[in-house]
Amino acid sequence: MKNLNKESNDKVLVIGSGPAGLRAAMDLAELGIHVLLVEKRGELGGAPIRWKYHSLAPDFTPTEQVLGPMIEFCEKSDLIEVKRNSVVTECIGEAGNFTVTLNTPDGRERKNVAAIIVATGFEHFDARVDPRYSYGRAPNVIGINELEVMLSQGKVTGHDGKVPKRVAFIFCVGSRDRSTNPWCCTVCCGVSIKQAIELKQVLKDVQIYMIYMDIRTIGLWEKLYWDSMEKYGINYIRGRVGEVYYTGEKLLVKGEDTLVRGPFEVLFDMVVLAVGIEPGEGTRQISKVLGLNVNEYGFLAPKIPNVHFDSGKDGIYLAGTCVAPMSVEESIAEGSAAAMQAAKLMNRIKVRA
Repeated sequence: MKNLNKESNDKVLVIGSGPAGLRAAMDLAELGIHVLLVEKRGELGGAPIRWKYHSLAPDFTPTEQVLGPMIEFCEKSDLIEVKRNSVVTECIGEAGNFTVTLNTPDGRERKNVAAIIVATGFEHFDARVDPRYSYGRAPNVIGINELEVMLSQGKVTGHDGKVPKRVAFIFCVGSRDRSTNPWCCTVCCGVSIKQAIELKQVLKDVQIYMIYMDIRTIGLWEKLYWDSMEKYGINYIRGRVGEVYYTGEKLLVKGEDTLVRGPFEVLFDMVVLAVGIEPGEGTRQISKVLGLNVNEYGFLAPKIPNVHFDSGKDGIYLAGTCVAPMSVEESIAEGSAAAMQAAKLMNRIKVRA
């Protein structure tokens, strides 16, 4: 076993241990390359593990089945040094010879690395920013991330322990809205529909209403949409919500049906907000440390818009939702792409040596 504490520049720094970071670290280690994996939280796995995602759209694959083997590999590999509860605070040098400073539970540490992969992930939109939904004020108004926790536990109840009989999903909360975030999160429609189907499987008699602007289930995700209606009897209302009001017993959802062009007011036991994807504090912080460009929305900006791994700085590569909203599967693929670029750099360094 190689001494992981050896100070040399024969390793790659991966910042973030979500799906993209895990895959990047795993691919590099499988190529025989040493990895320094830095995670600011105590657990590996990113948002899917932090929020206990029950399963992944569109095919309901258990999250643990996808991420579990990658986490185990990274924790056990002799080629991967994992630094939890740690943050990269400084970086100097150039491709092939970076020196980074980490703030760790054991104090400040300096490490030499040849390349850097940034995979700092995302945060869910905080719906308290938009008062119309009463999130944080009215009971039983929750985010899709919080519903995932309930589904993973196999029990969905309100704050009073009662099983909801009528549930509304409100799409595009913190997405496609110029007053909050104007971009589409690409996956929230599909995730919400997946959850509605799972909710029907847990609560057979629950009535579910999906209140949406547009349904954007891209590619093979479209099957979720049709199955939800044809197999599970889930209802869809094309409209905009103006207010969620707590009556003291129920949640009154007021809005406008944009198909029939008329107002609606419906009482629900639970309201689930499809809170979108936005850049996290980790992405903002690392962009300043590494001198990376960000776009107008705060995501890291690659040199070429659709070539996400290219940061525009030699030796620094990007992967996953720190660049744009995407699914877990897409993030994993991007982690592999960034790893291959770092491996190519390592090979160039060896040839020069």
